[in-house]
Amino acid sequence: MKTINVRMVVNVAAALEADTLAGLLYMIDDNRLGGSRNQATAELATAVAPGDRIIWTILPIECETHAAVRALELPAEICEVRRETYRESDVTYWVGSVKQPVGDLPYRLTLELGSRTRTLDKGANPRLIDPALEDSALSTRARS
Repeated sequence: MKTINVRMVVNVAAALEADTLAGLLYMIDDNRLGGSRNQATAELATAVAPGDRIIWTILPIECETHAAVRALELPAEICEVRRETYRESDVTYWVGSVKQPVGDLPYRLTLELGSRTRTLDKGANPRLIDPALEDSALSTRARS
């Protein structure tokens, strides 16, 4: 069991102008050695196992703009997620508890961006993967 941190950095002004997160959302986790891949993209594949805890946080590139995760949708029977708030603040983050193997499981991420709280979910395609998926891909390449 481990805690995996997923950090999201978003270019809020450009995402609002383009009406997409594609190329403007950068997701990174601290489990690359555990099998995560597609670091620094909106296609992050985070390797997790049953019992792992995931913490998602977001940071806008421009310090004057607002960015928050409005929704994070995963099947509750596989990974239960809940929204938390840092004590004595209005800054939120999301916590997930992995209950069973995830296979290759896409999840929906909805961000609240800008002063008008506009919600964007286009252009983000993150997913959770089993560490074994990466292990089998590596061993297949090694045999070739």
